[in-house]
Amino acid sequence: MSRTPSPAAQIVIVVVAVGVGVPVGIGAWIGGILLAENLGVRISPEQVFAWIIAAVVGVVLWPLSLRAARWGFSKATGAAPVAAAASRGERAFRVLVVIVGAVALVALCGPRETASTVATAWEALAIGRRESGLVIQLASLVLVAILATPVVFFTHRAAKTLSPDDPRRHMLREREAWTLAAATAWTVSLGLGLVLAIAILLWL
Repeated sequence: MSRTPSPAAQIVIVVVAVGVGVPVGIGAWIGGILLAENLGVRISPEQVFAWIIAAVVGVVLWPLSLRAARWGFSKATGAAPVAAAASRGERAFRVLVVIVGAVALVALCGPRETASTVATAWEALAIGRRESGLVIQLASLVLVAILATPVVFFTHRAAKTLSPDDPRRHMLREREAWTLAAATAWTVSLGLGLVLAIAILLWL
C-alpha cells in the first residue's frame, strides 16, 4: 500500500517546490541568456525561456505525469504497479521510452516555429470555446490511441488466453497499464507544453 501525504505535508511540498523552483528557473533563464551571448548564439530572451520551459516539461512534468498515471491505470486494470513484474529488458526499454519521450517533448515544445504554427492553425479554425474543448479532447484521444493501441491490443489478447492464476497474465496486465499510462502522460505533457509555448510566444 502506498502512503499518501497528509494535506499539511502536501502544502509544505508545494511551498518548497515553488520557493525553490522559481529562483532556480529565473537563474536558469538569466544563465541561458548569458551563455548564449558568450557563445555568440543569436537567440532572444523569450526563446531561451521557451527552451527552459520545454526542458522542464520533458524532464520533470513527463516523468511525474507518467508515475501518477501509472498508479491510476494499474488500479483500474487491477494490476499492481510493481517494478518486479517487468523483466530487466522491459524495464530498460521503459527507461528508453522515457528518455525518447523527454527528447521529443523538448524538440516539439521548444522551437518558436512550432508554437507559431499551432497558434496560427488554431486561429484559422475560429471555433467557439465549447467546440475548442471538444477538438482538444478528440485530438488527445486520437494521439493516445495511436501511441498505445498496438501494444495494448496484442497484450490484451495474449492475457485473455492465460488463466487468472498464471503469473504471465499479471505481467501482461501490468504492461498494458504502463503503456496506457505512458501514452496518456505524454499526451498531457505535450498539450501543456504547447500551451505554455504559445503563451510565451503571445505574451513575452
